[in-house]
Amino acid sequence: MAEPGVTPLGALGPLALPLGILLTIAAGVLIEQLVGWFSWRFERSLIGVAMIVAPIVTSAPELAIFTVSILRGEYGVAWGSIVAQPFMASTIVYPTIIAVAIAGWLLGRRPLRMDVDKYVAIPFLVFTIPLVPILFLHPERYEFLGRAYGLLLLVVYFAYAWYMLRQRSSGQASHSLLLKHPVIQFPASIITLYLGAEMMVGGIISAGEALGFDEVALSVVLVPIATVVPESIVGLIFVFKGKDSEGVGVVVGEKALYSTFYPGLAMLLGIYTLEEAAVLALEIAIIISIVAVAAIWMRNFALTAPVGLAGYIWYILEYFL
Repeated sequence: MAEPGVTPLGALGPLALPLGILLTIAAGVLIEQLVGWFSWRFERSLIGVAMIVAPIVTSAPELAIFTVSILRGEYGVAWGSIVAQPFMASTIVYPTIIAVAIAGWLLGRRPLRMDVDKYVAIPFLVFTIPLVPILFLHPERYEFLGRAYGLLLLVVYFAYAWYMLRQRSSGQASHSLLLKHPVIQFPASIITLYLGAEMMVGGIISAGEALGFDEVALSVVLVPIATVVPESIVGLIFVFKGKDSEGVGVVVGEKALYSTFYPGLAMLLGIYTLEEAAVLALEIAIIISIVAVAAIWMRNFALTAPVGLAGYIWYILEYFL
């Protein structure tokens, strides 16, 4: 039985980490199947569905945190959860993708070199640009403009989603689901993803405490690595299978969601702030994303790994040391 005040997940200790990884991978498989099923059932482009549906499903835990924080009046938590997303999607996710590609190659599932269509760089750049004006729309001085820009971001995202989902597929074989029906598999994938993420974070914290690591260092350096995997798991599975354009397309879809919909909603509601930590995270996300766009256009996606890792280290050095 768990100790008083300790959740059942927390009682697992370091063992929660490998269990969390397995649950997260299982959730990713379920979501990837849903993407394929949706593409087949409605005759939509697979990459278009991957760029819209996968990020929406994998961001469900973040949406829940955002919604609950607003309802409780904890606007700082809500805005902080939003700012963290483009930063993480522009730093840790790149070395994670390369690591998964190498693992897939070692297991004979894919070639070593990633082959990402260079035109993926175009939407990648397009959804980096919306972050720039946010840096200048300080709410204490430009409240009306901030709310108006938030509304514009929401319109842009829904227009983008409509455009991507209207792209028809060239025809594909029927796509089965492990749990047989999307009404069952959809909530099952979200619940599994949530439990996997919780267990990964809890496992890392427990392991760090057992080894005597500093709590702040854990929260800054290791916990984000655990949280970025569930958010990008569908893209990582595509990459593992050698479907590089689809995998990076999911990352583009995440960038679109985290650069338009979520900040747009926060700005429209007037609950955003631009303190030093938020500004630095956004600045690094913008700079790293521009470099990543150039790497994709040059058909050398591997360059994004050291660039992303450098951005992550940059934030730690600037803000914590």
